[in-house]
Formats: sequence, C-alpha cells, structure tokens
Amino acid sequence: MFVKVDSTGEVYFLTDKNDLPAHQEVLVEIEGVVEPGMICMNKVLANSSTIKPRFMRVLSEDDKTLKKQLRAKAKTYLETAQKKVTRHNLDMKILDATLSFDEKKLTFYFSAENRIDFRALVADMVGDFKKIIRLQQIGAREQAKRMGGYGRCGRPLCCNQFLTDLESISEETASMQEFGGSKLSKSVGCCGKLMCCLSYENQTISDKIKSMGAVFKPRDNEKTK
Repeated sequence: MFVKVDSTGEVYFLTDKNDLPAHQEVLVEIEGVVEPGMICMNKVLANSSTIKPRFMRVLSEDDKTLKKQLRAKAKTYLETAQKKVTRHNLDMKILDATLSFDEKKLTFYFSAENRIDFRALVADMVGDFKKIIRLQQIGAREQAKRMGGYGRCGRPLCCNQFLTDLESISEETASMQEFGGSKLSKSVGCCGKLMCCLSYENQTISDKIKSMGAVFKPRDNEKTK
C-alpha cells in the first residue's frame, strides 16, 4: 500500500498498513514532519520513495477542518515570500503555499523559465518564518491544478477537482477523437496543454477502431504535449 503526500506529490510505501481503500485521506509522519496524504494504488510502485513513513491515522472530520484552516494560513505567507524573491532579484513567481499538519514545514510552489539558485532565498525565509522551507518548481498542468479555473465545458477543471495523476496527453489521442490538424487548438486547456479529459474515452475509442478493422496512423510530426 502506498501514500501520496499532498505537499510534494511524493509516493511512499506504507509498511505498517495494508487495509485502507484507495483515495482514503490519512496522516503520516515523514522524517519528523506530519503530512496529510492519500492512499493510492500499487501502479505507482516504480515511482515510490525509499523513505519509510510512519502511519498515524485516517483523517477525521476535525482533521479535515484543520487541513482547510492550514491551507488558508499558508496563503498568508505568499505576499512576504514574493517580496523576498524580488529583493533577491530572482526570476521566479511564487504561486501557492502549504503548511505541514504540525506547521513545522512551509512549502512554496513557484514557476520559472530557467533553473533558479534559491539557496540565499531559502536561508532568508528560514530566518523569518522559523520553519523548514521547501521550494518546489511546478509546470503548467500543476499550476492549473493548484490555482483552479474553468474548462471549455464550463465546469471546474478536472485536475483541480478530482484528478490525482496528471498524465501527458498525446496528439495521437486528440487526433483519434477528431481534434487533430487544424482542430488541435480546440483541445487545448487553460494551462496551454492538451485537455486531460481527452484520455477519458481514449481506450474505448481505440477498441472501437480495432473492432471495425480500422488502423489509426498518427502523423509523423505528432508529439506528446
């Protein structure tokens, strides 16, 4: 059984628990820090960390309330954090923040075009915030997941509402659903990547094509987005 930690997305093997359902919210202790996470399926074994967390408990209703309060509290650090980024003259933008359940660790999520040497920034933050500081660079899909928004369908973004794994979507998948060529732009989400929902019926459509004796051949220039 595995747990995916909310703050980092890291996956850990739980050696002391094996009877919880997938998507169950739990608390675990990892290297002295208490973190909320979610039970996930065995398919992530290849990506799991070698660090062994200590299972604490399933999230209670009080825990879920505290989790929401900590999310709100973490956002109060954003303005000060961005001011520090500007003071250190770093080309990066602070997007979001989370606090660990015991408030020992403060994680900032940022976007940047290039690699950033933020060692001096971290030292500055540790001195002011008196917490373990973690800076995590995130891409376009993860930004959309964290910030939220609405898709072309008019509904809240799937990534923000329920998706736990943000998989790359290929142009082949879009073309199979008649979104290829000049129509490709219609399948791009607000993150600038191909929409996650294109994968929902991909297997069914692929099976239908095979059952009809058709062969789908993607164009040579199709790449994963």
